[in-house]
Formats: sequence, C-alpha cells, structure tokens
Amino acid sequence: MTRYARSLVATTMLGLSVLAAPAPAGAATRADLSAQAAASGCTTWVEWVQEGGNSYYYGRGNVQCASGRYKVKLQCRNLQTGVGYVVYGGYAVNAPGTATTTCYSGNVAEGVYPVDDPLPTSGVTGCVSWAEWVHEGSNHYYGRGTAQCDTGTYRVQIQCRNAQTGQRYVVYGPTKTAPAISTTTCYQGNVADAVAGVPA
Repeated sequence: MTRYARSLVATTMLGLSVLAAPAPAGAATRADLSAQAAASGCTTWVEWVQEGGNSYYYGRGNVQCASGRYKVKLQCRNLQTGVGYVVYGGYAVNAPGTATTTCYSGNVAEGVYPVDDPLPTSGVTGCVSWAEWVHEGSNHYYGRGTAQCDTGTYRVQIQCRNAQTGQRYVVYGPTKTAPAISTTTCYQGNVADAVAGVPA
C-alpha cells in the first residue's frame, strides 16, 4: 500500500472515530439532568399542623409528582393581618417522593405548587399571585395585589375595579427578580378583581 493510500485510510478511520465518539460525560449528564428535572403528574394537598396541645392550623403543604425532581412551594396567609407570603421547602426529592414544608406558625396554606429542581435557566416560571386587604384608617378595601415567581424578571399586574362606577383599569407593580415579591395597590377604595405575575 502506498504512503498516500495509508494516510487516506488513517484519516478516514480517524474521522469515523471522531463522529462516533460519545459526548463528554459532563455534557451528557447536564443534558440528562435538564431533561429529567421537569416535574409532571403532580398532586398537591394541605394538612393540619398541631403545635403544643390545642393549637391547630391548616398550614402544611405537600407535593408528589409522577416524574422529575422537585421542591414544594406554599402560598401562605396570616389570617390576623391578611398578609400573604411564599415559603419554599428546604430540600428537593425525586419522584415519587413527597416534598413538604409548613407556613409560619398559625398561618394557612392557600396554595401548594411543585418547583422544578434545578430551576429553569431562562424565562419567568412558577408565578403565584394573590390579593390582600388595604387598611387606611377606618377604610378597608380588597385592593392590594402581589406576585412572586420562581425564576425571571417580572412585575405584578392587577385588574382593578371602581365599585361605585364599575370602571375597570390595570395597574402594574415594580419590576422584581425572582424570588422577590412585586406588590402594588389599586387606586384608593378600589378592589382587585384579578392579580397575576407578568414578565417585565
């Protein structure tokens, strides 16, 4: 075989081996993790918490999914003040494990959500929103809206209504980066009919 033919065969074999070589282990692992991360087939529920004898509150949230790796997130409310907030579970579980966490003592869980682990690297995901009472002297109205998301940059959007005239309008809160809370209030005395987190 001539030197040219030998080098052509060697080059061809080298090209085939490069094409057939597996991806680096780290790249495959990263791809597998992102493919496995999205939780699906999730069920959520709330349980009573008993603290010290006769103290009970409906504040423990649980999530169990059919696939993925996830944490739990609760939208909680202090019933005395009417203020809402979000708490995340401290650890992630693999399906079909149950992730659980609890609102602050005496507070209730109004929403339970799965949170993918690891979190998506782009976009606004996992938004929850709620309305609260505004107290101004003896004037009280259900006009504050709050939104919180797991990832991204977002702001709260409230569809407000003037209860006297029926006029509707939209107001936006400040731009926040996850997991900070964006909150704002309808014009004085007006009510918040719908609250959402929207990309900023």
